[in-house]
Amino acid sequence: MTPKAYDFLGTLKSKHQLLLCSARIPSGMRYHQESIGILGAPMLCYNGALSLEGERVVYSKTITESALETISLLLDNLDVDWGLYAFDQWWVSKDSERVQKERYNTQTEPLWGETRSTIKRLVDEFGGVHKIMLMGDKNNMDLAMEAMAPLQGASLVYFRSNDTLIEIAPSGVGKKEGVTQLLGDHGLLDAMAFGDNDNDIALLDASGWGVAVQNAKPLVKSIADAVTPLSCADDGVIDYLNMCYGQ
Repeated sequence: MTPKAYDFLGTLKSKHQLLLCSARIPSGMRYHQESIGILGAPMLCYNGALSLEGERVVYSKTITESALETISLLLDNLDVDWGLYAFDQWWVSKDSERVQKERYNTQTEPLWGETRSTIKRLVDEFGGVHKIMLMGDKNNMDLAMEAMAPLQGASLVYFRSNDTLIEIAPSGVGKKEGVTQLLGDHGLLDAMAFGDNDNDIALLDASGWGVAVQNAKPLVKSIADAVTPLSCADDGVIDYLNMCYGQ
């Protein structure tokens, strides 16, 4: 978010509930909350696998040990790096351009460890992980998507963020489900939601007014009630909100 976004959202907080929903780690969202002036408000992390209100855990569901073992076996012959997330822990086995980008975007430092031993550590401590981020070249990501297809919806849900990135969450979670848990069905119908990727489709479709940003995937735009004139990088969300609530 830009300083302009923080300032404008700060003017809305007294009249509207602002709920941040993301695939991010909690620490990668709290600094946004703090800059807006809503630190401690409810937020949805890991695409709905973890909901927090301040430090209180409202909802938590992890990818189980058996599902982690299955994914590991399916991807054993592929050149794929794992990022493992549980609560405010983010583990990687080695540095890369993608890891550095995640550090910058979330303002969070990773923990370092070999993937299999880290899985065991997180299973022992938390019962599993909230999110897996798979990183690799396009060919290996294509193969990973194909290999994991039988698991989609059964023991996990996943989506392709881009050619080199796949994000995996436990089955039965999503932004729509998470927002419903926090706001209720009526609250969701009263909500305006913004999104750009596959993991936003159900939320935009179910909310009272679903808005796709200009840089959203075509399918997201096709189900949205409106599309912002500007992209997310150009403050498209803030521009649209200003048209609705400008002061």
